[in-house]
Amino acid sequence: MSKIRNGYLLWASVLTIGFAFPSCHTDKDHDHDHEAEETEQHDSDEKEHDGKEEHHHEGAITLSAHQAEEFGVNVTPLQPGGFSEVIKVSGRIEPNATGRVTVTAKRSGIVTLSQGISLGSPVKSGSPVAYISSKGLQGGDANAAAIAIRDAAAKELERLRPLHKDGLVTTSVLNEAERAYKEAAANVGATAGGGSECSTVSGTISALFVSTGDYVETGAPLATIARDTRLTLRADVPERYASAIPGIRSANFRPDCSAQTIPLSEIDGKPVAPGNINPAENGYIPVYFTFSSTPDTHPGSFAEIYLIGSERGNVLSIPRDALIEMQGNYYAYVRIKGHEDAYEKRLVRTGASDGIRMEILEGLAQGDEVVTSGATVVRMAETSAIAPPGHSHNH
Repeated sequence: MSKIRNGYLLWASVLTIGFAFPSCHTDKDHDHDHEAEETEQHDSDEKEHDGKEEHHHEGAITLSAHQAEEFGVNVTPLQPGGFSEVIKVSGRIEPNATGRVTVTAKRSGIVTLSQGISLGSPVKSGSPVAYISSKGLQGGDANAAAIAIRDAAAKELERLRPLHKDGLVTTSVLNEAERAYKEAAANVGATAGGGSECSTVSGTISALFVSTGDYVETGAPLATIARDTRLTLRADVPERYASAIPGIRSANFRPDCSAQTIPLSEIDGKPVAPGNINPAENGYIPVYFTFSSTPDTHPGSFAEIYLIGSERGNVLSIPRDALIEMQGNYYAYVRIKGHEDAYEKRLVRTGASDGIRMEILEGLAQGDEVVTSGATVVRMAETSAIAPPGHSHNH
């Protein structure tokens, strides 16, 4: 009886396994069926896409043409062209030598700078720079003496006029009395107990010689105003580049207060004494340019400067904004040929930069469709599990 029972249990186990795996396909046969299903699904997808091929390279970054346009992603076929020799240096924006006006004190006294006056602040013609008060100083109010002199001159003039009418004094004596009165009257305002010293031009304060509370004598300089029209860019070139200075044609520069690199060619920039080598100062040779000022250029500001020399031909270069820096390496995004919505990241080796474009030595080739604007959007699509707002992966 026990043998029959054990045999029944073994038979039941076999039946259970058989029901669990109703078919006896091998792994190979199973893979074949799965591949067939995928093929059918792929064919179905192709039909849904109107017969267009939808194949992306492994690791490709997808961004539809609609989204690329919406987020400002543009590609440009890479072509060789001219690229200038560049020397990167530092420097400073200075007021033009012929565009400076100094505000001086017209009276002696204690200085109070006007509100908002500081180095680099803008001023308009006629606006006050400082107020000078002579009240409370030893020797009294100088204006009181001027008033007394004016009043005395007025009385003398009134006394001489009837005498001149009667022929008792000459015309020259009367004229001298009138001159003395006018001079005395003019001195009253100049030596008053207090008054504002104003700028005679519109511009930017490039130098301040006094602070609130300082005492100044008549004629002392208070501030220098640099006119807004023309400024000077001073580039400090290391002496080792002295032989390259005669070939410098122009420059691009980025003021410390701005993230934008400015080409001198766009703001009427011109070299001062081109080709001339100025005397070195502390190991640096100054090179000067003049240019029309912009809202981002302030006298006294430091700047990063890219000096532009002779041009080289057949150079591959792309905008600096097209490059993504990661851990000291530079990458560019390239649209995969034949696929409008697929991009790949390329490691590139860079050469010289003029502050606006970067020379490409390796990693890109002529004809590559490089993302020249909107690289950060492609970067976001690459690194984020969530696509840019409005983006869909349903192509």
